Amino acid sequence: MPRAMRADARHNRERLLKIADATFRREGVNASLAEIARTCGIAIGTLYRHFPTRDALLQALIHDQVTSLRENAERLADSDTPREALIEWLQEFGRCASAYQGLAESILAAAAAEGSDLNADVESMRAAAAVLLTKAQKATAIRPDVRPAEVFALACGAGTASHYATADPDRLLRLVVEGLAPRE
Repeated sequence: MPRAMRADARHNRERLLKIADATFRREGVNASLAEIARTCGIAIGTLYRHFPTRDALLQALIHDQVTSLRENAERLADSDTPREALIEWLQEFGRCASAYQGLAESILAAAAAEGSDLNADVESMRAAAAVLLTKAQKATAIRPDVRPAEVFALACGAGTASHYATADPDRLLRLVVEGLAPRE
């Protein structure tokens, strides 16, 4: 049974996550970890005791978002409007993916690594979202030849593109879904 974290260690971890989140939103996922520790008022060794790698820190920051995305996909699966349900979910996914510049690439790599802390969470989120895609395809709102991996790649791309242009990620994702509509 793991030992309970001391109050000061728990406080340091929570403060570290809050400052890392703000820093990554401002500077992207490659922001200086030393600067994050300094801003937090802790030594870099303390940061590494809590999060041995940059990926571990990123995973801690987005774990709740991935869980929320999965739960939202499961909730939306009962929608009477599968196309709109897919768009709503993709927009939420896009907002999460675009929170930090470079996040999509970093998380996709970490999630793809078998045995990573994030792998199982991301896979369950993807499976729940794939149900949304399948329902939209069965309703003939999305082309039948579109695969879930392609939709994720497009959604990540739209989120990333929003960092390089003054484009609204929600609008970009709606355009993506419109592009996935069946051909007439």
